[in-house]
Amino acid sequence: MLLRCRIPLEHFELDLNVSFDARVTAIFGPSGSGKTTLLDAIAGLRAIAAGEIEIDGQILFSTVKGIHLPPRQRGIGYVPQEAALFPHLSVKQNILFGAGREIQTGRSPGIQCAHVLEVLEIGGLLARPVTKLSGGEAQRVALARAILSRPRLLLLDEPLAALDIGLKERILPYLGRVRDEFAIPMIYVTHNLTEVLTLADWVLMIHQGRLITQGVPRETLRTTRAMLQSPDEQFENVFTVTFVDSDANAGRSKVRVQSGEELFIPYLPQPPTRPFQIRISADAIMVATQNPQGISAGNVVPGVVRAIDILEGQAMLTVLAGEEFYVRLTGAAVSRLGLLEGGRVFLIMKTRSFHFL
Repeated sequence: MLLRCRIPLEHFELDLNVSFDARVTAIFGPSGSGKTTLLDAIAGLRAIAAGEIEIDGQILFSTVKGIHLPPRQRGIGYVPQEAALFPHLSVKQNILFGAGREIQTGRSPGIQCAHVLEVLEIGGLLARPVTKLSGGEAQRVALARAILSRPRLLLLDEPLAALDIGLKERILPYLGRVRDEFAIPMIYVTHNLTEVLTLADWVLMIHQGRLITQGVPRETLRTTRAMLQSPDEQFENVFTVTFVDSDANAGRSKVRVQSGEELFIPYLPQPPTRPFQIRISADAIMVATQNPQGISAGNVVPGVVRAIDILEGQAMLTVLAGEEFYVRLTGAAVSRLGLLEGGRVFLIMKTRSFHFL
C-alpha cells in the first residue's frame, strides 16, 4: 500500500509518506496523534489537502491525477471504535447489510457467511436486536458486517478501546481468528502495545501527525519504547507457544516457546492442539542476580541483559532468556542490583502471572 497524505489539523499537520505490504499493519501512537484521521482518509471519509493513496496498484486518491473515488467504490470495510450498528435492525439484518455490498465491491468472493458466523461465534445471536448485545458481541457483529462486504482492505479503529479489560481479553482472540481465516489485509489503529504485539506483522508509529519509525513490531518497539512508555502504560510480553503437558493436581500446564524454553502457565483443562499465544506483563517479572532458592514462583529462567533504558525513574530491561523478555523495574532497583548490559540475571515469574490468549 502507498500512502502519501497531508491533512491540516487544529494543532498540527498530518503529513505521511509511507509504503507497506503486510497482512496486519498496526498504526500505533498516543491519543490525538492523527491515527483515526488517517483511517478516515484511506476510507474516503476525510478530505486530503494533497497526496496519493494506492492499494494493490489501484489509485483511490490523487491530487496530481485528479482521482477521488467515493467511499462506496473503494472496497474498504471499516470497523470504528463504537460498533455503529443500525439500532432498528436485528443482528442478522445488520450482517446481511454488509453481505449486500458484494455486488459493489466483489473483492473476496470466497468469503462465506456461514464461515464468518462460525469464526466469530455469533450464529446464536442472529435473531437478537442489536440493542440487546453486550459490547463484545456488538464488536463481533460489526466485524462480521465488515468482512461480509468482501473488502480488499479492512480498517479497524481501536475496536477494543471501549471495552473493559476482561472483554478485551475475550475479543482479542477473535481478531486473531479474522487475521488467520480470511485473506483480507488489515490496518489496525491502537495505542495498546499488547494488541500490536499480538496481532500485527508491521507497525507504523506516529506522533503529532509524523511517522516516527516503522518495522517489525518487537524490533520497532524495542528501539523506541523509552520515548513512548509511561508508568501507567501496560507493556505485555506476548509469545507463541506449543502445549507440552498438564498436571491438574499441581494446577499448571507446561508450554514450550519457539526458542525451546519451557514455561509453566495456569492449568489448561482442554489442551490446545496447535500453537497459541500467552502473555505476561513486564511489571509481573522479577529479576535476581543469583539463582533464587526456596521460592514459590514456578518459573526461574536464566538470561542476559541486552539493553537498559531509563526514563523518569522507570527502567525497561530487554533480557534474552530463550526469547526476549521486557521487564519494567524502578531506576532504584536497577542501581541496587547493579544491573548492567551484558550482565547475567534470573527472571522470576509466577505461574499465574501468565495469561492465555
